[in-house]
Amino acid sequence: MFAVLLFAGLYLLDWPAVKTSKKSVKRSYFAVLTLFLAWNTLALIWPTWPNPNQVLLLLFGWVDHLML
Repeated sequence: MFAVLLFAGLYLLDWPAVKTSKKSVKRSYFAVLTLFLAWNTLALIWPTWPNPNQVLLLLFGWVDHLML
């Protein structure tokens, strides 16, 4: 859980650059933050929920076979 909060804090460090942006950019900024926190919290709490690394492996794991 510490890693999730750490990366969320790093994400929030970008807020001064987003603060002066359009309203749609602000909405998408907080939508991505909320999605990130919810997904990673569920991955930590619920054992069957895939963590982001597992999802990336499922989507792009076939690339490893091309590199051999």
